[in-house]
Amino acid sequence: MEAAGPVTRAAARKRAPTIPEEPERRPGQRRPRRRIEEQEEAVFREVVSFTPEPLPARYYDKDTTKPVSFYFSSLEELLAWTPDAEDSFNVALEPSECRQPPLSSQRPRTLLCHDMMGGYLDDKFIQGSAVRSPYCFYHWQCIDIFVYFSHHTVTIPPVGWTNAAHRHGVCVLGTFITEWKDGAQLCEAFLAGDERSYRAVADQLVLIAQFFRFDGWLVNIENSLSPTAVGNVPHFLRYLSAQLHQRVPGGLVLWYDSVVSSGQLKWQDELNQHNRVFFDACDGFFTNYNWREEHLERMRGPAGGRRADVYVGVDVFARSNVVGGQFDTHKSLELIRKHGFSAALFAPGWVYECLEKKDFFQNQDKFWALLERYLPTHSICSLPFVTSFCLGMGTRRVRYGQEEAVGPWYHPSAQEIQPLFAEHRPEGAGRGWVRTSCCLADAWHGGSSLLIRGVIPPEVGPVVVRLFSLHVPVPPKIFLSLVYKLEGPSAVEVALELTTGDAGSCRVGGLWTLDETSSRHSPRPLRVPPTKLARWVGRCGQQLHGGWVQRCYEVNLRGCLLGDLLVSFAQPAGSREEASFVCRLGEIQVVDADSLLRPLPRVQAVTVSRVRWQPATSEEEEEEGGVPALLRLSCTLHWSYLLSPIRCFRIHCLSGSGGGSPRVGPPGPEKPALLGLAFVNQYRVVELPVAAAGPGRDSRVQFLVEPVPKEGFLVPQAEWGRAALLYSLPQL
Repeated sequence: MEAAGPVTRAAARKRAPTIPEEPERRPGQRRPRRRIEEQEEAVFREVVSFTPEPLPARYYDKDTTKPVSFYFSSLEELLAWTPDAEDSFNVALEPSECRQPPLSSQRPRTLLCHDMMGGYLDDKFIQGSAVRSPYCFYHWQCIDIFVYFSHHTVTIPPVGWTNAAHRHGVCVLGTFITEWKDGAQLCEAFLAGDERSYRAVADQLVLIAQFFRFDGWLVNIENSLSPTAVGNVPHFLRYLSAQLHQRVPGGLVLWYDSVVSSGQLKWQDELNQHNRVFFDACDGFFTNYNWREEHLERMRGPAGGRRADVYVGVDVFARSNVVGGQFDTHKSLELIRKHGFSAALFAPGWVYECLEKKDFFQNQDKFWALLERYLPTHSICSLPFVTSFCLGMGTRRVRYGQEEAVGPWYHPSAQEIQPLFAEHRPEGAGRGWVRTSCCLADAWHGGSSLLIRGVIPPEVGPVVVRLFSLHVPVPPKIFLSLVYKLEGPSAVEVALELTTGDAGSCRVGGLWTLDETSSRHSPRPLRVPPTKLARWVGRCGQQLHGGWVQRCYEVNLRGCLLGDLLVSFAQPAGSREEASFVCRLGEIQVVDADSLLRPLPRVQAVTVSRVRWQPATSEEEEEEGGVPALLRLSCTLHWSYLLSPIRCFRIHCLSGSGGGSPRVGPPGPEKPALLGLAFVNQYRVVELPVAAAGPGRDSRVQFLVEPVPKEGFLVPQAEWGRAALLYSLPQL
């Protein structure tokens, strides 16, 4: 509705249109077709004012109004929290993906505890930032649990970490910590009373994990406790664990080795009779770091049949008296695995904090390569499987080979599934080798690609690199796509391979079996995609922009499990010279054919709220008749959409001006400008330069919300959600 009388700040807005109910049809009558192009966009009106409405400080950066992840510093803040619309920015996209073996198996696990300079650094910006050389973790296939650690009372993991971890099937925990004198007072306040006090705290912790979609808590009490308080700790842990298991599937509560059953703060560096009461009340025990092999030997008894639930702490910084840290961390892992325990790697960001930033990727890969033999690989077990190898950062943004923007960016939620990183040396190949690494210098989609370098000696067969471990009961027909390019002149042949497992009676079609005894196959490339799937892959076998090549495959499998995804490199037959090659992988997709034919829902009910205006800066301002030529607009977009089918949303804008008539139908020929990515149904537009409203006229900016399906195909622009903001100067 339009505002009656004088228009003030935050003028009345036109409601987002609702989709009318379909009229009743007579028997045999065909459903009337509505042209999407004719649907009206939502239109909102604003009068420019430089007196902004205050935003809740907890949720927004005070300087830019960018949404940020947050924590609680006190018991009062924790108990007072209730879910709010502003909290939705920090909600993870979806629960953790399925992986094999599951966390519930008794195989020793690997926990990574991320502790870096107090936490909530560049990773706190939910919609990303323009930081150069950020810390980035990408060896997800090697770990089971990710803990975000800080010294705030309640550490809620920044949503970018949760999204990246869940995409790889990794469980994410926050931290509940109390320390020093203040921590002791806090503990007495909720543990020294009756059960209602500690249950209230537990209920809030469960609600927070459930609402923000992470998986549980590391509980770290590092202060002494009174006899009454320490007596209630097992009851608190048991209640917290039970409630979490009920409301968060796969939820975990871990206890850190600090307080003993007497209430003293006395690190044990092992599980023993002094702290086992806490272990028995929750899902796992995280030991302190100053252990020796005799500690591991003694722990076998108290651990009993739960040896995998004991996470032996390893301080990667190698502080104090430890077996091995830094590049000797593998010495600690060797002993931990020898005795059948899980491992907790604390602060592996050492490679970033203490070594040269310019060598970060090399040092990170070296660190994890030294641990490789002690870190069992995990398998992803769901389709679609799509990755562009993007690290969630880059020096520019690329979309399907076309450069969109230049400049550094960091957005952990945008990290795609990462491969196994390793060096491969064929048996008996002498000087032959193949090495995989991250590469920011070029990308097919996102900010990075996978760089594979190698040397193939003469008379050596194909060199095969295992990229991903899968464990997927495949549908009858799947489509695969590989995007790659070879650098410089090279006769090396590139091929995609896969392995199959028997899920009953495995029958294979559309594949070459590489030998009679092998489960490894090479799919036959399609020259052109099926017509009905042209929107998914329309350029099979063609040279694409930037030198990239896309190969597509159709595979028929029955009763099979899809196993490893591999890429092979081979010299032409009869070659007698050593061949070196440099190959970039830009994207791999494995998609259920049926899923590509299912219609997607439309983005609906796009709204504009939390509007804030700022005048142009002195550098931008161009006076014309005393009116600035530019304004800066910040606002929040919200829309309705089912999140399960999508990877993310791309948010665009179109600027324009006119007499106030809202545009109906699709955008005109002007190309939308990309503002950023959203991983929930809302996005904060921050300081967008727009044209100043002229006297007596409305100016206009249109926002477009593009869904990006998990299968990776493009959604036509006519199916995007859209809303327009009309704005004017106040009447004098």
